[in-house]
Amino acid sequence: MNLPPLQAHVFAYFLSHGARDFSMVGRWWPHAELALVMADKMRIAVRPFGKAAQDAAGPVAEALSEHMLACGGFSTKPQKFGGTMHQFQPEAFRAALDAIEAADPVLKLAAAGGADFWATSFTELTN
Repeated sequence: MNLPPLQAHVFAYFLSHGARDFSMVGRWWPHAELALVMADKMRIAVRPFGKAAQDAAGPVAEALSEHMLACGGFSTKPQKFGGTMHQFQPEAFRAALDAIEAADPVLKLAAAGGADFWATSFTELTN
């Protein structure tokens, strides 16, 4: 995903601090709810880095939910009255995370950046 720097860091931080634990009830969800649930989890994850990082979670969650819909992390079911609903698919979701993590440039920087990488990066990006 091609995201601006702050959003890319929010995304990478969520990948390394919570995305693997992400889960949703097995019911069918409307599209808008997917991003809202993911944004809430991301905001909680990046809370230590301030309001700007938390505010960046919304667009990141929307991008991630779109990606997960495209790669099967959420299944899609058309409704008889129009529209679609989506259901969390844990195995496909985690397989997609594996692929994303392997290619994420911020995670590569974090691995080489040491213990202070996240605090330093978020401070630079939010000031």
